[in-house]
Amino acid sequence: MRLDPVLLAAPSGPPALVPTRRAFMLGGTLFAAGLSLGGACGYAIGSRRTEGGEEVEVSTGDADLDELRRLAVKAPIEELVKHRLVFVNATFADYPKDATLWKGIGRLAEFVLSDFAMDDRRKFAAALAGVIEQADIVVSRDLRQLAPKLRRVR
Repeated sequence: MRLDPVLLAAPSGPPALVPTRRAFMLGGTLFAAGLSLGGACGYAIGSRRTEGGEEVEVSTGDADLDELRRLAVKAPIEELVKHRLVFVNATFADYPKDATLWKGIGRLAEFVLSDFAMDDRRKFAAALAGVIEQADIVVSRDLRQLAPKLRRVR
């Protein structure tokens, strides 16, 4: 049996200045601090108010609700009237306590009371009066006085 000499190489440089475990803990701590600070700043920027005190529109995460809210408040009345059946049904059945959507119901009621050339005006006015009367009193309290006027539409 023969034994050959083996040469071992010496370490290439000095050992790392920060041990691996300590570097991992420091990196993890800095990451967590940055994540929490970034999340807090992002939330503050996303939920800010305008200079006039009006709330800035924030997405709810529900695309249907966001579109209904846009129709209720920002869309021209003609567009709201065009989608009135879907809007009223979704407001009453799916989102009965959303105050923003009830502003749209109020816009529709005012339109029906002022316009004489609308298709099926009398039927829609009666249906709208029923929706207002059957709704939760908290969200429809400002519209309650319109229900008798809507019932009198001919």
